[in-house]
Formats: sequence, structure tokens, C-alpha cells
Amino acid sequence: MRLNGFGWFGAVLLVIIVLMAGCTSPQPAATTPQPTPVATMAATSEFPATTIAIKTADIDTTVNVHFNDFACLDVQKELGKAYLYPDEKYTLYAASPGVSGVNVNVLFVDENDSLGIREIKPKWDAVQKKWVYEGIVPLAQFNDITVPQEKTFTVKTQSKYYICVDDRKETGISDVMLRVPVKLNRL
Repeated sequence: MRLNGFGWFGAVLLVIIVLMAGCTSPQPAATTPQPTPVATMAATSEFPATTIAIKTADIDTTVNVHFNDFACLDVQKELGKAYLYPDEKYTLYAASPGVSGVNVNVLFVDENDSLGIREIKPKWDAVQKKWVYEGIVPLAQFNDITVPQEKTFTVKTQSKYYICVDDRKETGISDVMLRVPVKLNRL
């Protein structure tokens, strides 16, 4: 079978039109990849559902204190509650302010002792080799922090509590603002 001049021309034209139509047809819109759903296993009596919780500190902040001064952090305000209650167990963590030659004391005290600490300066006890605050009984106390320290304790009475950073044992005058990292976790 023989195609005439128009037949070849028509066939070539038809192929070009078909190819061009494929090139100009609307393309599907680009889609953003969706996360692959995570398979979940239904809880059964043999395999109860479990949740893995990542525990972060209940309080994770920095207490700012001027050189040769003290400052207290209101624990209840940070936790959003009125009081701490008996038998609640906590871990207090504190680190050095990172200023060369400055080592602060950190105390965890109740409301009464937070008032007393305003009047009582620390005194060095050469026998016990630690700073003593006459009349104050902190639940936790770190002396001369040079490396991070941690202590776990239990609240004995319902009260408001404070994390106090004390640098009043220093001598001299400076405008330095010390930033002392502290964390408090309820266990």
C-alpha cells in the first residue's frame, strides 16, 4: 500500500500532534511527601500498650546573682503550684557559674529559711570544711561549686521552697552578674 504525498505528510503531522499533545498536557501538581504512618500495636492482655515518656527537668533555668550577693528562685512559681508537699522527692542539680575564681553556694530552703538567709551570711567552718548558715537547715546545700553537683532529698513539711544562690562569701567589689545553671526534677 502506497501513501500519497498528503498521506505521508498527514501521518507525520499526526505523530507530531500526538507527541506535542503529550508534552503540553497538564502535569499533576507536585505533592509534598507525607510522613509514613507508624504502625501501632493494639494493646492486648499479653502485650499491654506502653508509652515511652522522655523526662525533662521540671525546672531547668539559670539563677542570676550579682557578685558578692545572693538571689532566690521561687520553686512554686516555676512549677505552677501553691506548695510542695511532704514525701515529695526531688533531685537538685547545680553547676558553676563559669566565672574564673568564683565558686557559689546553692541551697534549697523552705519559706522560713529563705527569710533567714537574707540576714545570715555564711561562715566558714574550719572543722567541717564547709560553709555554715547559723539557724538555717537547707534540704540540700552545695558549697563552692566548681563542678556540677546533684543531690536527692525528700520534702518534710508543706511549705513554699526556694533555690538560693549565695556568693556573699566573696571579697571585693565587682559588677559581674553570675549565671548559675540549676535543675530540679520531681522523682
